[in-house]
Amino acid sequence: MALAVLLAACATAEKMNEARDSWQGASYEEVLRAWGAPARSTKTPDGRDWHTWVTESYPQAGSSVGFGVGSSSIGRSGGVGVGVGMGVPIGAPPPPERCERTLIVVDGKVAESHWNGPPSLCVDFKKK
Repeated sequence: MALAVLLAACATAEKMNEARDSWQGASYEEVLRAWGAPARSTKTPDGRDWHTWVTESYPQAGSSVGFGVGSSSIGRSGGVGVGVGMGVPIGAPPPPERCERTLIVVDGKVAESHWNGPPSLCVDFKKK
């Protein structure tokens, strides 16, 4: 079981690397068309432009409805009941997942990139 989980994690991480590498050499304009404006940008003293995009995915609250039927009998009298219930979340919701992608652009082209976040979220940003 542990081996299966490890292999699945490696496969997902490899897909994230493929997604990251798909942008190598792309123009900054291509990235803008795909992802919109970056969350932040800076220019380093060596003239390279660093642009970072951030995407957050908030977990959806799970909904549940229960349905039950029951009966009881005491002596000669009895009864039948039907009930419906709904789950109520308890505690603070989990924090959002976050995929942060920093692309380093030199002469208008992606020269290097650093991606941080869960591969399950980041793989969606592969260049189409």
